[in-house]
Amino acid sequence: MYPFFIGLFLISASTLIYEVVLTRLLSVVTYYYLAFVSVSIAMFGLTAGALLVQFLPEFCARDKAPKRIAQAALAAAIAMPFSLMTMLAVPIVVVGRLEGIYSFLFFSVVISVPFFFTGIAISLCLTRSPYPIGRIYFVDLTGAAAGCLCSIALMSFVDAPSAIFVISSITFISAVMFFLSAGDRKMARKAGLSAVFIGLFAVLNTNSPYGIKPTWEKGRLDVVSGVLDEVWNPISRVRAMQIQSKPPKMWGPSLLAPQTKADEILLNIDGDAETPITAYSGNPASLDYLRYDVTSLAAQLRPGGTAAIIGLGGGRDALNCVANGFQRIVGIEMNQAIINLDTRRFAWFSGFSQIPQLEIHHDEGRNYLTRTSERFDLIQASMVDTFAANAAGAMTLSENALYTVDGWHIFYEHLKPGGLITFSRWYTDSFHEETSRLFAVAWATLLEEGVKDPGDYIAIIRSREVATLILSNRPFSATDLAKIKSITQTMGFEPLYLPGEPSQIDQIREVAKARTIADLARLRSASYIDYSPVYDSSPYFFNSVHLVNVLGFLTHPKSAPMVAFAMFFVIQFMIAAGILVAFTIVAPTVWWGKRHASRPPSGGIIYFIAIGIGFMLVEMAMMQQLTILLGQPIYSLIVVVAGLILSSGLGSLTSDALKLRSRFESRLPALAVAAILTGYSLAVLPVIHSFIASVLTVRVLVALILVALPGFLMGFCFPIGLRWLKNLGEERNLPWMWALNGAAGTLGSFIAIVLSMDTSITTCALTGTGFYLLAAAVVPGGKKIAASVAATLDTDPYSASHSGTRVA
Repeated sequence: MYPFFIGLFLISASTLIYEVVLTRLLSVVTYYYLAFVSVSIAMFGLTAGALLVQFLPEFCARDKAPKRIAQAALAAAIAMPFSLMTMLAVPIVVVGRLEGIYSFLFFSVVISVPFFFTGIAISLCLTRSPYPIGRIYFVDLTGAAAGCLCSIALMSFVDAPSAIFVISSITFISAVMFFLSAGDRKMARKAGLSAVFIGLFAVLNTNSPYGIKPTWEKGRLDVVSGVLDEVWNPISRVRAMQIQSKPPKMWGPSLLAPQTKADEILLNIDGDAETPITAYSGNPASLDYLRYDVTSLAAQLRPGGTAAIIGLGGGRDALNCVANGFQRIVGIEMNQAIINLDTRRFAWFSGFSQIPQLEIHHDEGRNYLTRTSERFDLIQASMVDTFAANAAGAMTLSENALYTVDGWHIFYEHLKPGGLITFSRWYTDSFHEETSRLFAVAWATLLEEGVKDPGDYIAIIRSREVATLILSNRPFSATDLAKIKSITQTMGFEPLYLPGEPSQIDQIREVAKARTIADLARLRSASYIDYSPVYDSSPYFFNSVHLVNVLGFLTHPKSAPMVAFAMFFVIQFMIAAGILVAFTIVAPTVWWGKRHASRPPSGGIIYFIAIGIGFMLVEMAMMQQLTILLGQPIYSLIVVVAGLILSSGLGSLTSDALKLRSRFESRLPALAVAAILTGYSLAVLPVIHSFIASVLTVRVLVALILVALPGFLMGFCFPIGLRWLKNLGEERNLPWMWALNGAAGTLGSFIAIVLSMDTSITTCALTGTGFYLLAAAVVPGGKKIAASVAATLDTDPYSASHSGTRVA
């Protein structure tokens, strides 16, 4: 008995760890907003695997189950390394041809293979084993929850590709336990040796630059030459490139910048974003060249003050403050790997120890400022987003929360009188949407702070491809304006907006006309580009093209492709996933149903599709919203998945107590979910804003409470639906319902991404609520059934097996 339960615990844990590690790997190989695609692919693979158990009853008969479970675990362990290597060798890019869809389709299949085999194993454990279902289900859930927690620890010690090999080793050990349970000691020894071999390979791989690593990143061939160091952690992969003596890296350099050189170590984040560590010897005069960068303008307006630098990176903004004589500099950096490179690995180079006024905090900028009572003369964020995260979608990055009006109120409250907020964004003649939208965020912030004429508080200055916006909590004085104009003229910068002067930029002029928040909200549909202000309810600052405006965007001659890149990427992946679901889940299930069952009631079909889509819309909305509370996307993923696993599982088990004597009683769970989700949607942002200043443990607890209450009730819906159809005599059609629910869940994550990006996260959650209401409305009818006849979940293999794979 013990080998069986240990094997189940380990394979459930490895499945969840694999799902979470995929989010990190996909952030390097593809883009951040596709990281949560792993949730959808996990759903697809697990559902397909569980359906195989239903479609091949003789192959998966109870007497063969112990052997089949062990074989499935072994196949999953073998599949993980091969899936990894294949995935790393396939470039994923957006192209306007059919082969683009095929590449996405192939990529999805490759990722899903291990989930397919673990789905078979877990389904067999839950439906074909002789042990009590409650105990089996408890071990399944416990293993899955433990996997969520262990994934963070694993990614803190090894890189993502090596982590996949570690997961494979764990899965091999689960196969050992299952073979022992089946009485096959010979295969157990072979699986054990494989576990040791794969584990040793993982250790070697993580310590070698020549092992299994991503070959393609963001559609480009990875070049590994010139790498000094490479560090992976749960939120990034950071590479330190060889020291170069060259013209210093600047965001928006002046055309009049002196021809000088600086020694720099370039830090590359996830294959796209970059930040330099500049050699500093302790002499502020050596940093004079930094004043020729347009991002340094605000620091020159408040020399000798105090500063908070959001996104410390390699320290460029901090050095600029040193050059301008700042007395206190608080550097806030959410990436511990970058901090370690700055202050340990390359401390001799960065010279941070020679800046006594510099204080570094490992935190997300907005969260840190929320918790501190300190006020600053300057709050600066220069190009904080990482280009790799441009147009962020499903993964609501912490960087996005910096670009909302809610976030700017926090910055505004932490300014000293006359203090400045300064953000810098990309600006070219064909791509100025980010700067225009940033201007709208600043304008809305001032209006909500009670400023009657925000134009006196804002300036925007451009140099080459970067524009710097400066907002003050006091009207710019004549001295400030004179200094801004003097620096702008001396450096050859271009003013895009100055108090009292008309702007030549159409979007900026439109924003400046607004006198109310309603005026700004109308900018959402003023053109094919949305440059209305952004709020926490829809923090997609970088996504400025909506679905209804895509045609206008495509036909506009000056459109910049990156504006709608995320939307096209997600839609292409969604098409591929739809094809995959149709051919591997829906079509086989329809074929099976025609041979083995009569047509199920239409109400039952709609019910299971509705709760499948509804569950995923709510889950994805929770992941996105709680990132604001928890500060880092990976924390949100772990808390939401673990919370839903446990609470939905408990709900499924508790649903046995609900007697199904009438159609109304079968509707109660979906109605209860709709009610609790409505309350959640209305309360979640106020709760987040109330607790965002708390310590991490309190924020995690609050997030778990927010997730657990709806999750518990959502756990009722699937097993109650199965029991009701079974009571109506539709037992042979239950695999159909299972497949349709899994297919809907697979596609639901993509629908959630598009819906959140195109409207708001709150709309996504409320739409999920609507699907649960639809489910309640379409429950098929039937005469009252005596409670004694009602089947229980403990004897219902379909509900048990699905519950385990669904939440895991």
